[in-house]
This record gives sequence, structure tokens and C-alpha cells, in this order.
Amino acid sequence: MADSSPLYDLVCVGFGPAQIATAIANRESRKSSNVLFLERKPTFSWHSEHLVRTRMETPFVYDLATIRNPRSAFSYVNYLLARDRLVEFANSDRLNPLRLEFEDYLRWCAEQFKDQVRYGHEVISVAPAGGEDTVRCWTVAVKDRNGKTSMVRARNIAAPSPSSKREQKPHALNSVDFLAGQRIVPTTDYLSKRNELWERREVPLNIAVVGSGQHTVEILADLLACPRIGNITMATDNEYLAPLRILSDGPDPPPPQLCSIWASPACKQKSTVTESSELIQTIYGRGYEKQVATKGAHHLRVVIGGNTAEACSQADIIICEQVAQQLSSSGLFDSLDSLVLGCRQKGESLEEVQFKRGAVSENCRMWLLSAHSEGGRSLARDIAQRTGELVRALAVNEETGVHHGAMIAARM
Repeated sequence: MADSSPLYDLVCVGFGPAQIATAIANRESRKSSNVLFLERKPTFSWHSEHLVRTRMETPFVYDLATIRNPRSAFSYVNYLLARDRLVEFANSDRLNPLRLEFEDYLRWCAEQFKDQVRYGHEVISVAPAGGEDTVRCWTVAVKDRNGKTSMVRARNIAAPSPSSKREQKPHALNSVDFLAGQRIVPTTDYLSKRNELWERREVPLNIAVVGSGQHTVEILADLLACPRIGNITMATDNEYLAPLRILSDGPDPPPPQLCSIWASPACKQKSTVTESSELIQTIYGRGYEKQVATKGAHHLRVVIGGNTAEACSQADIIICEQVAQQLSSSGLFDSLDSLVLGCRQKGESLEEVQFKRGAVSENCRMWLLSAHSEGGRSLARDIAQRTGELVRALAVNEETGVHHGAMIAARM
């Protein structure tokens, strides 16, 4: 009996920046393919917790389309024109967009593909289908918001890429002994508590910030901008923040390693403030200004490793990082392990996985995609170009029937 489930040229799991870039490339191709996007969230969202004035780590030109097609209607410049802010952006003399505005750009792009997206639909498995010896298409099991399961078929699949080991976020400290009377604020709740923390008090609040992630460092910089806050302590076990120990007592820090918060990372020489990122320079500058303005009464203290309980013992408020579990797409493909031979790196964000010879038929391929978003701070610089290659591969398969036996992965 023939399978009556719908058949698509491409089914994309999720609808984040990489998938939106795929949708844009498909729409702008000479011959658009029949593509379906399945997103488990009820609406589009992308790292919505952004501090005011924080910016993307990449310039605006590395958007979802410009590198592939500078004349695209989905470029960041065209978004600014649609929002009537192009001249103001140019006058700001900053190449890196505000993260809050970049999220609005992504939402603006996503809205133009809502007819191709099924929100509230979670992909629970992907399995090979077709002949007994050769895979001729992929069967995708989908669960909707009501718990009902259905099937769709696809000649090609694009799914989120699991994070690599080097991309895993450092774990939050868990050795802090939170003493009675101290109030704990998760970093995820900082924005909602910010006005309360910044209020003027007869006795300024002493605040401890505990964690190792980039978002925690941004919170530290934001707290230092408030002159009404007393002493600020940063407790972390992340060696990448070691240069901050210049503002604290103790031995020289170990040499910094490669990290996204450093503009010019050094492996053998001691980093200086002038070599660090704008964010780290801001922290140093504000810490020094606080010490000068209060004549040494209030200052910034950074504790890397060691006794974090002691470091936080004098704090009225502790802002603590919570590590969220990262979603992995690897479980979706358990049934495909016997088909794959290995991987080959292609570019910054593209990886090719070889299938066994003859295991998968022509016109039947698979990709793993991600935008390398680092918590909403950047996009892979070649994501527009690589998703364009994906779309062109669909067209080549349809026109020539050539099969390269490859799974392509754009890393987080």
C-alpha cells in the first residue's frame, strides 16, 4: 500500500536563524523547492533576554543573506530601511547591531515565511524509508501541541547540529554556601529585578555575581554602571575571565585561552586591557571609576576559583548563573547510525558526512544546520553562503539526479 503522507523536497527541523537563512535562499533561488519547517515553539523566538546596549559580536553585513546575495530583500540594511532607521544606524557609527534590534530583524524575516512553518510541532524521530536496501526518502514523525502524532516524508532533511565539546558553556559554580538573609536572583531574572537593584538606598547594596558565562559577564558590566550599588564581587571558575584578577589581590592569573569575549586572544603572553574586548575594557574602566568616585569605599573584586562561599559572604544579593540543558538533535537519528561513514569539515560552519556507498539513493540527502549563535551574540559568518549551497544542492539533485552521499552539518 502506498504511503499517503505528504512528500516535501526538504523538511527543516526547527526555525531558528539557520533555517530562516535556508528559507531566504530557497525563495531567492531560480527554482524554489517545496520546503516545510517544523518548530516546537508556539511562535518564533531567539534568545530574547538581552541587556540594553549589548551588541552582536559580528558586523551587520554577516546577516542571513548579504554575503550570499548583497541585493537581497532580506538583508539587514533592507530591514533598517523598512523600519525607517537606516540613516540613524549609519549615523551611530557602529557596525555591530544591537542584539535587541537583531532579534527584531530575525522576527521580521521569520514573519515572511509563516505560511511554510508549523509552529507547535515537535519532530520526535527521523527514519529511513523506501526500498529494502537503499534509502529513497526520510520519514519524519511529528507531534503537535495536542500530543497527536503524524508523519511527513522528505527527500532531504535539515536539522539542528549538536554542540561540539569546545562550544559547551562552562558550568556554573555550585559550591556557594548561600547564607541566611541573602537573596538569590538567577541571571535569567536579572532584567526583571534590575530597577529594584538600581534603586537608591541609605546603605548601598553589596552584590555578588556567580557564574562563568558571557551573559554573567555582561550583567557584571551592567551593575558597574550604577553608582548607587556598593561593593561588587565576581565569583567564577572560568579561566577566560582571569585577566579581571588585575583588579583583585592574588597571584598572576594563568594565560588566557581562546574565548569569544577576547578580540585578540593570546596563549603565551599575558593579556592587557588594551588587547581585550570592548566589554572587558568597559568592566575595567567602570571598576576603576567606582573605586575613584567612592574614594576606595566601594570597589570591584574578582575571585577565580577558590572559596566562593567566602567571596559571597558579605553580599546582600547574589546573582547566580543557572546552566540550561542544551537540546541535542542526535537522538532523532538513532536509526541512521549504520548508514554513516564519517565527516569532513567544509568551511567555518559546514561539515560533510559521508554515507556508505549505495546505502542512500540519489536525490535523498540530509543536513545538520545551526547558526553558531553563542547565546544570541553572533551568527556564523558564512551561514548565508552555506545555506545557499544547501539550496543549490537541492536543485542539482532534482535536475541531474547526482548524489554525493553526504550529510552536511553547520556547527553551533
